[in-house]
Amino acid sequence: MAVKEYKGIIDAHRHLVGAGWTRGSYVRSIGSMYLGLWNRVHKKNLSFDEYLNTVMRTFLDPEGDRMVEEMDKAGVDKTVIFAVDWGLVTGEPRVSIREQNKAHADAAKKHPGRFIALAGIEPRRGDAIQQATQCIEEWGMKGLKLMPSAGFYPDDPICWPLYEKCEKWGVPIMFHAGGIEVHWEHAQPMYICSAAEKFPGVKMILAHAACEAWEAAIWGCRSLHNVYMDLSLRQFECAMWPDRYYAWLRRIVDEAGPEKVMWASDGPYPNELIRLPEWVKSLKDPKISEKSGVKFTQEEREWMLGKAAAQVFDLS
Repeated sequence: MAVKEYKGIIDAHRHLVGAGWTRGSYVRSIGSMYLGLWNRVHKKNLSFDEYLNTVMRTFLDPEGDRMVEEMDKAGVDKTVIFAVDWGLVTGEPRVSIREQNKAHADAAKKHPGRFIALAGIEPRRGDAIQQATQCIEEWGMKGLKLMPSAGFYPDDPICWPLYEKCEKWGVPIMFHAGGIEVHWEHAQPMYICSAAEKFPGVKMILAHAACEAWEAAIWGCRSLHNVYMDLSLRQFECAMWPDRYYAWLRRIVDEAGPEKVMWASDGPYPNELIRLPEWVKSLKDPKISEKSGVKFTQEEREWMLGKAAAQVFDLS
């Protein structure tokens, strides 16, 4: 099937969660951030321990079984999954990044056709190329996920060997883009786009529409043929200020083009702000107030819901 004819829904950004995959200090840090968002959206006042026990503990799903059930309820055909390699900045977790990548590859095999598994790799690891090669060539993974917030710049020459391999393999790279966690400066779109200029044969994705740096993400997507963005982590804005969110998305589509924009969730955390079925409906059948004057064509929605990701991950 040609990409332009693809009619399915693809969640272009999501995480499996397993015990021992991240250090406790990181879990508490990211959990505290989402707790604040959760309380605002749901108008509650949970403590961290209450949030941990009633929400976060439900996220464990290392083989993706519950994720597939959730996808089925929401009408999501495929989901892009990946681990995140924080080891060099937080300390190594109990379960190594190699084991985590293997778990994602195994989940994709357990649920044929449902997951597109990427490999989380830290470019500064001495065996980064060897790990990436095993993930792509032996385990059949479909690209890389890089986390510049771990402390490296995406246009640093230390990353180039990985980019060269991705160009050879013909696979894309997902980058965390913008701030939120640590080292905000490292993940700014300018550095990812500089890398995209040096490696025009590699498709590079600005996750979260680059968070606070979304205008720079627009410039990258409209200026460079190999730069894309995803809409993950935008549930908070949609839940709190829907008209503002849709006006923002309208500008993204107008300036970057719908073929450069991929719908995504970044589950599991943001899926507690807007559940996955409702997050699908927010784009598939958006309830936009008449006074906003914002509309999206069926073709634009189809590109964002699946066609753009089918193009990036070569599902033709």
